[in-house]
Amino acid sequence: MSHVVNAAIAYCDALTAKYGGYVNQKDHGAAIKTLRDVSGNRFPIAQETRLFRILGVKDEVQYGARLSTTGEAERLLKTLLEFGEWVELEFTR
Repeated sequence: MSHVVNAAIAYCDALTAKYGGYVNQKDHGAAIKTLRDVSGNRFPIAQETRLFRILGVKDEVQYGARLSTTGEAERLLKTLLEFGEWVELEFTR
């Protein structure tokens, strides 16, 4: 699950670097706002919700002690894949 979170952050970093000229390096909680600032109307609420869902577990999976289930990991990966598909469609034209 930690890899899923890091992949989502990497997507955000790549997009904000390319379209905004900067990367949000300290506060990953602000990644959504940073991406919204850079992409504006290209960032729909559905994708914001997906990204929020992924980043919302960052502290728990990277610093917490609770084990996650396979089902939780599969759901989070599915959310990342959906977000990644949108990124590829929206930003590779």
